[in-house]
Amino acid sequence: MELVNLQTEAERAAAGRSRLYQLLAQAFAFPDQDLYDAVRDGALAAAIADVCALVPYDMTDAVTSDLRVAPDSYADFESEYIRLFDVGAAGPPCPLYGGVYIGDRMKVMEDATRFYNFFHLRLSPQMRELPDHITTELEFLHYLTFREAEVRQGGLDPSPLLRAERDFLTRHLCKWLPRLQAKLGKQTAGPFFPALVRFAATFFERDRAWATAAAE
Repeated sequence: MELVNLQTEAERAAAGRSRLYQLLAQAFAFPDQDLYDAVRDGALAAAIADVCALVPYDMTDAVTSDLRVAPDSYADFESEYIRLFDVGAAGPPCPLYGGVYIGDRMKVMEDATRFYNFFHLRLSPQMRELPDHITTELEFLHYLTFREAEVRQGGLDPSPLLRAERDFLTRHLCKWLPRLQAKLGKQTAGPFFPALVRFAATFFERDRAWATAAAE
């Protein structure tokens, strides 16, 4: 789906935030050739920069040239993702599952699932990822902000959605992304994935602050 006929700054801001969550969900997914090409030719960084111009707070300092740096081959790019995030003798060094970082993982997944279910969302049986995986959480925030834009277009009150965005960020992504960032900082890695995590952590904190103020 695509948002069209955005008339107000608030509608455009919600649409921009929604698109940024969507781009991050794609960037954190298991990489395919298309993602590698988009990093290597600068298309991903350009898309992120373009969307950052739409969000209602400054993100220009977070878009760095490292978002354009990829290894010489897709195989190397894929291997680095697998080494950092996907496998390891005792699990990957930097897992992308929030429950690994913030206590009882089952409770973290249950809490995330309660958010999804409240909005009548269910994980697709075809999805490989669990409720606490970063891509699942990002897709949920993409949905909430998309709905916020639609509600604003309809002249309705977006406060319930803003509060849900604030609460989910507080209890999930803003809580565990800094811990992922710290773990990643101890690994030998190319520039792209650390830059992606830094950008995401900055975005989540600024978006939470904005949603908190807007909900009030």
